[in-house]
Amino acid sequence: MTRALVGLRTLLGMGKTPPDGRSRAAPSRNVMMRVTLDAQHATPLRQALIRDCGDQQWTIRVAPLHGTGRVRLSLYLPREAVNGAIQRLAHLAPAAEMGQLLEIPAAPTDAWRDLMDGEPHARADSVEAAEKGSTLAQLLAPRHVLLGLEAADRETLFTQFGQFFEQDYGLPAADVTAGLAAREALGSTGLGQGVAVPHGQIRTLRQAMAFYVRPAKPVPFDAPDGKPVSDVVVLLVPEWANSTHLRLLADVAQRFCDHRFRELLHGCLDQRAVCQLFASYEEADGA
Repeated sequence: MTRALVGLRTLLGMGKTPPDGRSRAAPSRNVMMRVTLDAQHATPLRQALIRDCGDQQWTIRVAPLHGTGRVRLSLYLPREAVNGAIQRLAHLAPAAEMGQLLEIPAAPTDAWRDLMDGEPHARADSVEAAEKGSTLAQLLAPRHVLLGLEAADRETLFTQFGQFFEQDYGLPAADVTAGLAAREALGSTGLGQGVAVPHGQIRTLRQAMAFYVRPAKPVPFDAPDGKPVSDVVVLLVPEWANSTHLRLLADVAQRFCDHRFRELLHGCLDQRAVCQLFASYEEADGA
């Protein structure tokens, strides 16, 4: 079994016996597992999961990595099924690379459902095709980092951000604020642990944009854990950029589920340091 797969077993606490020598059944939780492997192994793995996990709720999505002969799988499955999935991976695709593993909340918020729901059919558009390589780190520039933004509540934060966007990019503040508020009306975009990812599709926008906002004081956000928000990633995308939208949401979730990343981010004192941190984590993922 490869080192990456062994590391995942350790992360999940598998193969360990409690101090009293008795095994305990952990509450069932779903996890999201990302795997990169040769395209030829994707179908055998899917067939193995159908055979082994047929009585459990799970889904698999496949995204080709163009020009590499490899694909990226997103597996959504019960925690107790991960052990079997790892064993299948080790047998069928020993060169598979494991990415970040995320534990899905027992009661997912609408923000989490944005990540887990099936990907909408994206418009076959040359502009979106050109954007497929855009990542959160690539979209985040120093001028997109707002530190110490004064906002007493969620609505004020959206208003302040809309005014900033109008001043710097010329798009009416009301359009930006309305786009964010419309999504928020469906349910809080707070992910918990002090993180929120408000996002909206803006009709007049021509390309995806990402911003990091750190309020001067944590802002109440109706998050699932009840904690106020101190890290805000704002995503604005054109109406047609569905796949770009979902990919950026997943990128945010992957970054901020890492508590070490959050700690380092809170230690960044200026805009350039924030951007460098996002870039360094992206480079580490690529390596």
